[in-house]
Amino acid sequence: MLGAPSAMTEPEPVECPHGTRCGGCSFLGVPYALQLVQKGSLVRRAFARYPEHAALPIEPVSGAVPTHGYRVRAKLVWSPDGSLGLFARDSHDVVDIPECRMLAPPLLRVANVARRERGALDLTGLDLRLVDRGVLVTLIAAQGTPLAALEQLARRLSEASPEIVGVAASFRAHDAVSLLGKGHVRLLGEEVEPHHVRPGGPYHLAAHGAFVQAHLGQAERAHAAIEGALRELSARRVLELYAGSAALSLSLAQAGFELTAVEAFGPALAHAERAAREQRLALLTVSGQAERVTRALAERRERFDAVIVNPPRRGLAVDVRRALAELEPSAILYMSCDAATLARDLRHFAELGYRTAALWPFDMIPYSDAVESLVVMRRGALPPPHVLHADHELIAIAASGYEGHTLLERVRGLPGAEQAVALAPLDEAHSGITLFARSAAALAGVHAALAAGAQTFIALARGVTHKKGRIRRPLKGQRRSPPPVTSYQRQALEAGHSLVTVEPDSAGARQICQHFAGIGHPILGDTRYGDAPSNLFFEHRHGLDRPFLHCSAIRLTRDSGPFELSCPLPGDLASVLASASEPAAAHRE
Repeated sequence: MLGAPSAMTEPEPVECPHGTRCGGCSFLGVPYALQLVQKGSLVRRAFARYPEHAALPIEPVSGAVPTHGYRVRAKLVWSPDGSLGLFARDSHDVVDIPECRMLAPPLLRVANVARRERGALDLTGLDLRLVDRGVLVTLIAAQGTPLAALEQLARRLSEASPEIVGVAASFRAHDAVSLLGKGHVRLLGEEVEPHHVRPGGPYHLAAHGAFVQAHLGQAERAHAAIEGALRELSARRVLELYAGSAALSLSLAQAGFELTAVEAFGPALAHAERAAREQRLALLTVSGQAERVTRALAERRERFDAVIVNPPRRGLAVDVRRALAELEPSAILYMSCDAATLARDLRHFAELGYRTAALWPFDMIPYSDAVESLVVMRRGALPPPHVLHADHELIAIAASGYEGHTLLERVRGLPGAEQAVALAPLDEAHSGITLFARSAAALAGVHAALAAGAQTFIALARGVTHKKGRIRRPLKGQRRSPPPVTSYQRQALEAGHSLVTVEPDSAGARQICQHFAGIGHPILGDTRYGDAPSNLFFEHRHGLDRPFLHCSAIRLTRDSGPFELSCPLPGDLASVLASASEPAAAHRE
């Protein structure tokens, strides 16, 4: 069944002369069987932050064969002193790795040729990719590097190594976050090369710098697991988002499924179409961003038995998750390289009516701490919301911050709540206690009960705030005298930002976001009033894809007297705090 560990004897431990300094391998010296156990613990730890996932079965990690000499893709950093390798642990010093034990032998040989032939040319990195006929090389240079000098180096490399079948140049901006630059320029050889994931299967066309799973054997097993799951689901018509060069779509098309591949990067889609034509495989392709394409397909009432997604490490954007639910596939197969963002996304999918039966982890990169996970979600009814309190006028819900207007639909499905009305707009995207009146007639009474009480929020504000303070200023579009007041107290600093408890005197989340933005400490993740670069950084680095704003307590005064509701921090925000507390080296590319 999916995720069953590979049948293998315990491999010989790997000894590497670079292991004491190189940051590439986290588990050198650890027996492989124990590595798999520890990787499983990493996945379980990410899911343990969510009470909603407590009953989710997590299978043992599927082990790899071989465990070294397997990497078919490598992005290496070049330092000014000529070292070519990876960053040292906890620093940006480059460790030279001429005897790396993880690179496939052809990649290691080509890297060593590049060390010798580079000469005085200033390069920042080297991207190597194994294909059927040999190795694709991408020279990573600073913008402005003379093309003629790169062409000369390409010729020297080709003459020195018959394994090199193509060379390209990628130009990287000085302040770029990623090692590879935008696009590439072909210097030598063909633009693309055929590459088979499995013998006897179809090839896809590999381009310089394009994504590929590091371990071909594990990629083949994952493809087989996905195909097996589709057959169990009796799926026929399948949509793949983030298809890239369509290695998986082509394989499934050969197996008899009707595939539609979606990809935003035009050249990759063109390569997929060419590979399908050359091999006479039926493959439909759609160019565009996942959210836009999925929503357009839903509007045209297109129907798919299953959708496959394999997004980047930051997971699926909120709008993509909602668009997928609008498309209403019978099943969603989600392959993820980050357990934290997978756990976050699965919680949202559960609220959208998709249930996960089990999770199957794969060890795609032995000796690293990376784990790839596959889940299969099946469509069902929208679940009832988590009710914290209900009486003849009031319903209090523990909201996740992702539901939007689906939360109102779910509340109205509760007994006696068919006419429920939210006290505040449901597009504010904060989590925690959310109040509803059972009817419009009860709305004034619930508002009065809240006005006589108080709300407490937990927020993460950009930068270092004062230890405590009171913000008094009018809200946009509101004329109130005196203006509203937001009181706060800083509880801790997380990665240089302020974790605060906040008490607004009236308007709740909207007031908090406007007030903190007004004093130069916007709420992280807030797209309306917040700071876009900080939001993008926290989304990519820590998986924060909504405002870090949570209503943790509400004190209400009713005819029967005062009472208090509480709601703990949800898993996605707890995961952000855990990620922010990790050393910076844990997040490096």
